[in-house]
Amino acid sequence: MIVSSAGGVLMKRAESRKKTPWDGVSDLTETQEFLRQHYATHYADRHRLVSESDEADMVNSYAPAKCPYCASEKFKKSGRTQGGIQRYMCGVCGKTFLPTTGTIFDDHKISISEWMEYCLNLFRHVSITADS
Repeated sequence: MIVSSAGGVLMKRAESRKKTPWDGVSDLTETQEFLRQHYATHYADRHRLVSESDEADMVNSYAPAKCPYCASEKFKKSGRTQGGIQRYMCGVCGKTFLPTTGTIFDDHKISISEWMEYCLNLFRHVSITADS
């Protein structure tokens, strides 16, 4: 946590796990290049875009019953996100929302399937270090 000069609290963002020590370096040894490529491939496999997986179809199979902001049942479909997830707009409060709005998957940065794998490993008593 970082405190600003105005007295407000600013949260420090975590360092990206996508980065390697060799990003931006042009003269790599064979070992460094191998490790960088292997890591990039592994990262891409584990962090697929929603649009590249069946996750959007799974999320879209859930139709919300009410607006998560005002609990109105008067809402309509309002296009899709870049990842293919259905967006809705409330006719009462005017806010847009997704089927995941207000859930633990709201604004998630990792896939729902990865969250499920994490939870299953947690229940199996796999250490957090081993799971990450």
